[in-house]
Amino acid sequence: MGITLNGLTMGVFARNPKMINVNTFFIIAIIVNGFMSSALAFIPVIIAEFSGHWLVHLSEASCISEAFIAYYFGISSMFYHVCITYIRYLAIVAVPVINAHVEKWRVALAFAVCQLISLLLAVSPLLGLGSYGLEAHGTSCGLAWNDRSRTGLGYLMLIGIVCFVTPMTFMGVCYVRIIKTVR
Repeated sequence: MGITLNGLTMGVFARNPKMINVNTFFIIAIIVNGFMSSALAFIPVIIAEFSGHWLVHLSEASCISEAFIAYYFGISSMFYHVCITYIRYLAIVAVPVINAHVEKWRVALAFAVCQLISLLLAVSPLLGLGSYGLEAHGTSCGLAWNDRSRTGLGYLMLIGIVCFVTPMTFMGVCYVRIIKTVR
């Protein structure tokens, strides 16, 4: 489903390149993330679901790679949502006040920063800060939430703040200001 629907949506943008602009760039990035995540990370999960456990037909290395791919695309999509929120904030709240427009180079810079932060956070468990492993039911892989080492707990707290608290707070503040402006 993810491959088909995201693929169809990418096809719409490919056939209508005039639809691609600074306002739709991060939406397209989320669509591409969904497509890539579905194509690369979920097929092994389906195999594991049918066999009853990941390690029946798949290796521990494939578990780690699936977790990395799913985590990388997931957190980069979260950061893209933050960028979309900020672009909406600028368009509705800030532009009428300071007459600032979103420029292509700023979008490219924001995209690069999202990619870099996502890559750093996703690679960290591979370098020993946190870890990837089987999830509780044994048919998919992700962050080892039960890692109680100092580095594991530190990493889990870091991603809790960087990947959840900060983006949700930022988006909440932006949308509250948007709602106040629209009313």
